[in-house]
Amino acid sequence: MKRKVIQIAGSTQLISLPRKWAQAHNVQKGAELDVQEDGDKVVIHVNNAPTVEKAEINISDLADMTPRAIRSLYKRGVDELKVTFNEPAMAAVVQEAISKEAVGFEVLEQGQNYCIVKYVSGVIEEFDSLLRRIFLLLVNMAEDAVSAFKEGNYAHLKNVAFLEEANNRFTVICRRALNKKNSAFNFNKLGPIYYIVEELEHIADQFKYICHHFANLNSANVKLNKEVVDLFASSSRMVRSYYEIFYKFDARKVVALKNDRNKIIDRAHDLFKKKLTYADYWLIHHSIDVTNRVFCLVGPYLVLAL
Repeated sequence: MKRKVIQIAGSTQLISLPRKWAQAHNVQKGAELDVQEDGDKVVIHVNNAPTVEKAEINISDLADMTPRAIRSLYKRGVDELKVTFNEPAMAAVVQEAISKEAVGFEVLEQGQNYCIVKYVSGVIEEFDSLLRRIFLLLVNMAEDAVSAFKEGNYAHLKNVAFLEEANNRFTVICRRALNKKNSAFNFNKLGPIYYIVEELEHIADQFKYICHHFANLNSANVKLNKEVVDLFASSSRMVRSYYEIFYKFDARKVVALKNDRNKIIDRAHDLFKKKLTYADYWLIHHSIDVTNRVFCLVGPYLVLAL
């Protein structure tokens, strides 16, 4: 649809709104509309109450994927969800699915083969504040895990793993906010920041797996090679390095991050050639994975920063 621009009083330019759209949203004379600039586009929003997005899902055949499916709809921005199922016992699975990560979702109606879940909470806190908290939690996980390995305090890794649950909650909330078209970001930047938030959750998952794998290492009477622990420490330091770059762009630090990544991978490949314990090989594998995941965040960050 094309519209001609009308020139008024020298510097003022007007364009008419599509009549069907104006009628559908009850736009009257004197109404106030939100107008956002987005590159070569201008986006217009009606100042009405937010649209309530509804969805329906049958979880009868989803089995263990039920929690992930429900949380995916939460992240998408669904406000009211009807969940149907064949077995009444599945209602408990729905409750479990929303209890930890779908903050604001509550079961408000329940029948024998269905339940209605609604988003009942408002904005929990500012997106920027929540994102910084995600970063700090991840930095904390990385540095605590390194300390536990260096001190041989493997039992403490169980406590470090608990931080991943908070990371999950916060990253899910952030992704929901982004899918609700959070106005803090231009539309051409939603993709990169969404990817970053999602990958921060995946990196936290890696530290959780590390903690679970090594928490009982004392009882297995296995000692880790010092070079392998140092490799893991170098990999974990990349988390803090990326956090610092994200909040204060520095081209030299971006280059240094790339160089650190290459050195870590080269050292890991050299260690694979040595005769080590199975636990050493586990930690080398996780170190490579954390390193590459952190470095992959540089690309989307440059889209935001440059």
